[in-house]
Amino acid sequence: MDHRARKLFDEMPHLNCPRTVFSFNALLEAYLKSEKYDEIGGLFRELPPKLSIQPDLVSYATAIKALCRAGLLDSAVYLMDEIENHGIKPNIVTCNTSLTAFYERKRFSEAENLWAMMEKRNIIPDLCSHNIKLISLVKANEVSKAIQFFDETVNKGFKPDKFQLHAKKVDFALDLCKEAMKSRKAIHNTIMQRVVNCLVEHSKIETARELVKLAQSYKSFRNELSLP
Repeated sequence: MDHRARKLFDEMPHLNCPRTVFSFNALLEAYLKSEKYDEIGGLFRELPPKLSIQPDLVSYATAIKALCRAGLLDSAVYLMDEIENHGIKPNIVTCNTSLTAFYERKRFSEAENLWAMMEKRNIIPDLCSHNIKLISLVKANEVSKAIQFFDETVNKGFKPDKFQLHAKKVDFALDLCKEAMKSRKAIHNTIMQRVVNCLVEHSKIETARELVKLAQSYKSFRNELSLP
């Protein structure tokens, strides 16, 4: 796909088709889908000055996604800074791409810097942003931080039943519920019920019963949970 796209892009002047930022973006997307991540950086440096093309937000977003997938996070950060220098405001999709890459590679301080940058530039985190961070805390087994962040997120108006619950992390979700109850922290019954349901789906019936019984021993959760 990438070779055919580049061939067509190079032939466009002979076909009386001007090469614009739109065709440039299509070329980048073709390389992205072909997983030629390392070559996208070269295209980004080479073609715009050569063809007098001004990259737009889509151009930068595609390049940043490629750099993140290639593990070149420092270059991705550089492009994020370059966006603002060209008067282009990054959007939440681009920020979420970078957040995912930072958390996956355990570069937590840079992820937090990105959160601060989003706040500074008035880029409002969406549900996906919060899921990315919550899942990273789950993977790091940061129970207290996960509970605190979950509480903060719900307080911002996000509905708890919209959060992802990954089957691979059901044991951690169970620990999270237990820790929340022991520490008397608020946790929505909707989430508790989803954990119970997930335990049953994974044939952990006795564990699900234990969670229901434990929840019923706390006044705030009494009679709210049930086995499906």
